[in-house]
Amino acid sequence: MRKMQMIVISFVILASLFVSVGEADADGVTWNEWQERMDVSEGKEWNIQFNTEMDPSAFNDNTVYIMNDRSLTKHAVTTNLSEDGKTLTVKPEGNYALAGNYTLYIKQSVASAKGEKMKQSIKLPFTVEGYQVAKMNAVDSFNRGKAYKSINDAISHAKQEGSDVVLKNGEVVWTPDGMVTSKGFTIIYSDSATTQSSTYVSGSTEMKYLETTNDSIKVQLADRVGYVKPQTIQLLPKNFVEGQSYYKNVGGDLVHYIYYYGHYVSYTYGEAPSSMAEGETVRSWDGKTFKGETYKFFSDLDLRKQSHYTPEEINAYIKEARPNSPLNGYGRTFVKAQEEFNVNALYLMAHAIHESAWGMSRIAQDKNNLYGLNATDDNPYGNADEFNSFEDSIMYAAKYVSENYLNESNWKANGDYLGNKAGGMNVKYASDPYWGQKIAGYMYRADEMLGELDQKLLDPNYVMPEKYKKEYDWDKEKCEEEETNDSSSNDEQSETEESTNDGSEDEETSNDSSECDNEEGNTEDDGSAEEDTTENSSDDSSSEESTEETTDSSSDSDESSDQNTDTTSDENTTDDTKQTN
Repeated sequence: MRKMQMIVISFVILASLFVSVGEADADGVTWNEWQERMDVSEGKEWNIQFNTEMDPSAFNDNTVYIMNDRSLTKHAVTTNLSEDGKTLTVKPEGNYALAGNYTLYIKQSVASAKGEKMKQSIKLPFTVEGYQVAKMNAVDSFNRGKAYKSINDAISHAKQEGSDVVLKNGEVVWTPDGMVTSKGFTIIYSDSATTQSSTYVSGSTEMKYLETTNDSIKVQLADRVGYVKPQTIQLLPKNFVEGQSYYKNVGGDLVHYIYYYGHYVSYTYGEAPSSMAEGETVRSWDGKTFKGETYKFFSDLDLRKQSHYTPEEINAYIKEARPNSPLNGYGRTFVKAQEEFNVNALYLMAHAIHESAWGMSRIAQDKNNLYGLNATDDNPYGNADEFNSFEDSIMYAAKYVSENYLNESNWKANGDYLGNKAGGMNVKYASDPYWGQKIAGYMYRADEMLGELDQKLLDPNYVMPEKYKKEYDWDKEKCEEEETNDSSSNDEQSETEESTNDGSEDEETSNDSSECDNEEGNTEDDGSAEEDTTENSSDDSSSEESTEETTDSSSDSDESSDQNTDTTSDENTTDDTKQTN
């Protein structure tokens, strides 16, 4: 039923009542506000009572009408004069827009049955109550109920009536038990007024729904509690959620299946918890608590701890896992970066694999950028930093991570570990909330193949034996690596060209080695896996973190197919994503 409100208009008092508040429009008509703006329901009908009998022919869409203040268009209405001619009903032909601003106008040309006109025109501004209770039939299909001025009033009535949702501007802003999903790039704020940003996520990110406030939706992501703007997310009752992410024990590995824009993608995260049986599925909001027990993964590893593995072992893993990867041969650089900047070498390798699709992404191939540095969500390829070589990229990334994300005095630092959106590098480095877990998955697979030594570093009481604390002569290591690469190249040539002088070949190899030992920065052959180049010019800039989202659409096996997906945001002005020179 539509609510009605009586407006009494007296021809006797109008002249004195509105003399001091008149305001003329472009047509010279003087308008006077009957009262201050009021809140009404979305189907509000108006009853206007006159103190004398009125002329029915005086009422038409030019003398009595309702205007939408935002669009400056008339809202269709019908008018009806009572039998005694003293009460005019103004009825909207359709509901007003929720939270919309409107004004009811009555022109002074309206006349009584005796031909008397009003002294002045009047207007009554009103706002439609913004919160509407509804029953939900399907996503975007509702049986709408009454509208209320405040969210608290609407929630109270929804609970009493057993309504499924409360709507604002057609969007669900409250439900008794539901789940939140980001529509696109979404900022998470630390305050309910949404003025202080704390982190950000990419589209299709699931968040736990906690409650609704006047200005925002309170959510939980991992262990972080924050607030999001209603227009940036979709809130659905749990029984209308089509898909939800989960973890599964697949052959002893913990595989994470992410519901991403209507379909599932997956990646291997780590060793399945002992509490999970083979094939069992479990949901976890923080990626470390499963069936009430907390476990540690490589995303929890202190990245300041030195890896056990040598350059040769890292190269062996890459060659075995992805034989055609151009990263093969860069084990020396990963370990060298570890020693120089105190950043774990296994992590540096895994990070490069994840961001660059094993060195084969377009950004890696065209710009030698293995870490997606400055590949912001709004323009990943265009904004990505460019390096002279893979080696430059690795060394720069290690330095950059060390000085920014693993440096507790830097505003970007949230812990010396990969983490998630609750803590660690993932808070400020990437919009993908599972970025840290995906890199941890690559570390787990490499460690599993190489002897499961680095997982011991997760034990805070573990002390690395001295035999693993090797110091390298990097000039010598570089030459030995070049000799290996040259030898491999020569072996390939020997398949088509038969050597006739073994002695001369030995002499040539000896000369190359001597030249490498005596000349710093020696130019390498085309077959070399690495280049010794000058420092990339972007080292002098304040490069920002990557927000290039990598979607790992792998199968259950270790060697799954990974895809690099550049996510374009609908909102990209944050403290953490800006272009550098």
